[in-house]
Amino acid sequence: MVYWFHAMGGYYSLKDQTLKLKVDIDANRVLVVNTGAEDVFTKFLSEKAVFVTVEEEFMKMADTKSIRLLMNPVKLTFAPESFDAAILFFTFFYLPKHEAIIENVNRVLKKWGKLFIWDVSIPKKMAHKSFFVVPLLIDTGQELIRTVHITKWRREQPVGLVKKITRERGFKVVKEEIYDQIFYLELLKIAPAKQHSL
Repeated sequence: MVYWFHAMGGYYSLKDQTLKLKVDIDANRVLVVNTGAEDVFTKFLSEKAVFVTVEEEFMKMADTKSIRLLMNPVKLTFAPESFDAAILFFTFFYLPKHEAIIENVNRVLKKWGKLFIWDVSIPKKMAHKSFFVVPLLIDTGQELIRTVHITKWRREQPVGLVKKITRERGFKVVKEEIYDQIFYLELLKIAPAKQHSL
């Protein structure tokens, strides 16, 4: 793979990250939110998946058996409690609107619905670096997918911040795993999100 970001000035790259992805999600209807990451879920979930993305070009990545919609995750237009589960894969890495996204996901998830989050711990921004780069190898158990994720370095993102925001908005963490700088959270919706001013 050619790491074309080497041509960019002012970037900081993590060392190669490896993620073993578990995709055996037991649910009838799953919301898959994509804001720029590789789609590795719709091919396993197929017609159970409703894939929403902010960019029309990303819709080509999703499995054709899934429902694919152009929609902003901070303004989900589904009816309340439409989904049994939701997946946020590198969602905050590309769109760091944690509070609004979690409130929207809470609204469309059924009570006791599961939320699965995979994302990156981003350290405090270095003044002279504009971009944060994550070379990633994803092992799905069926294939190895090598990707490079690049985002504008806007703010710090420790796993504790994501846990705090989800807890304050009606979720309970039931499982947590750390893979170097990548974190995985499995959460249950235990209450509706209280309205916060954003």
